[in-house]
Amino acid sequence: MTITITPFTINPNCSFVAPLGEYEREDGVRKDYLPITYWGIYLNDKYISYTSSRELAEKTKVWLEKWFKDRV
Repeated sequence: MTITITPFTINPNCSFVAPLGEYEREDGVRKDYLPITYWGIYLNDKYISYTSSRELAEKTKVWLEKWFKDRV
C-alpha cells in the first residue's frame, strides 16, 4: 500500500478560472487570473481525495497511514 500526494492545476485556458482581479507577476506580466492548484491524494496510484493545500494533503496522508496501520 502506497499513499502519495501530487499537485494538479486546473488548466487556466479553460473556462474554470478564478477571477481574482488583475495582478502583476514578478516577471512583470499582467494577468487577470491565477491557475488553481489542488493536491491529489492517491492510494496505490488510484485517486481517493484532494485538498486545497499541500499542508492539508500531508496531514491527510499521515492520518491515512496511521488509520491503515491500526487496521492491520
